[in-house]
Parts: sequence; structure tokens; C-alpha cells
Amino acid sequence: MQCLAGLLAGGAMAVPMGPTTTQRAVDQMNSSSMRGVPTPPVRQAPRQDMVWVPDRFVPAPGAPQGVFEPGHWVTFTPEGGRIAPPPPVPGAIQGP
Repeated sequence: MQCLAGLLAGGAMAVPMGPTTTQRAVDQMNSSSMRGVPTPPVRQAPRQDMVWVPDRFVPAPGAPQGVFEPGHWVTFTPEGGRIAPPPPVPGAIQGP
């Protein structure tokens, strides 16, 4: 009986004492989940002197319904001026 107990104890000591395969998998998942996440670049906010004008129909001579003007940014100068794309011409062929 003592011989059998000695063999069992010896066999238990022969098993390598280290992390199990499951424990290594868990450690790898934990280390990969703790990595930093890349952050996208910060978008610049529109300047204070710029105003977004949405799509609209503006009145124009010879166009009773008005002329479609696509959305655009308008910049106001310190002197009170306005910088904007040229207004659409009634009857002109609009690009895509």
C-alpha cells in the first residue's frame, strides 16, 4: 500500500507545474483586449466667421420658381463683406 501511495505521489510530482493551455489562452485574450485602440484624427471645427447655407431656391429675374442653389459655406470678412460661391445663373446648364 505504501508503495502504491509512493508511486501516486511521484507521478503527481512529474506533472509540469505551469499554466494550463486554457490559462494561456485566457492570458492571451486578456493581453490582446487591453491593448490601446487607435484614435481617429480630430476634425477641425468650422471657423467662427463661416456659416453653412443649406440647399435652397433663390429668387432670380426670369425664373418665377427661383433658381436652385446648392448648400455651401459663406465666409464673412471683418469689414462685413461676404465671400461665397457665385450665384447660379437662370437657364444655365448645371454640372453634376
